[in-house]
Amino acid sequence: MHFLVYFIFSVLLLSIQTTLLPAFPRFFAQYDLMIPFVVYLTLFRSSNGILPVVLISGCLMDLLSGGSIGIYISAYILILICFRHAKVYFHFKNAILFQIVIILSVLIENIIFALVIFFQTFTFHFSFYSGCILVTQLLWALVSSPLIYYIFEYVFNEVDKLVTGGLREKV
Repeated sequence: MHFLVYFIFSVLLLSIQTTLLPAFPRFFAQYDLMIPFVVYLTLFRSSNGILPVVLISGCLMDLLSGGSIGIYISAYILILICFRHAKVYFHFKNAILFQIVIILSVLIENIIFALVIFFQTFTFHFSFYSGCILVTQLLWALVSSPLIYYIFEYVFNEVDKLVTGGLREKV
């Protein structure tokens, strides 16, 4: 049941990212919306059903992005591996830990993008424009991650209540 909910939620996020966000101007260079989802699953949910959802979502994002195949799936798997036990080692409030890991994950994804470009061209290009996009993405991650955390927390707590309690009314 959780796998199905995670999968539906990831498809919803992928749909929003590929259809709605490109309509906004470049000033709103939003970071990858799957990063908060992968981070939330990695940090705060049980490991049952997470890996298949991350693999399928990464494959879908690779196909929808039009970029090199394997970029998103490798970024999501690296995030999953790097931060799987972060909650054990770092004792922060959940929302703050989520925010820190989101920012680090955005950096990891951009480093992977830069490495892919480097290995395709064997030249290193860093322009002012790409620096502005990176800073904008980091600022968006800093500002939006607490709100995203509370949305995820509410949605998945309600799903847990639905799964454990069913649809019957409480008397």
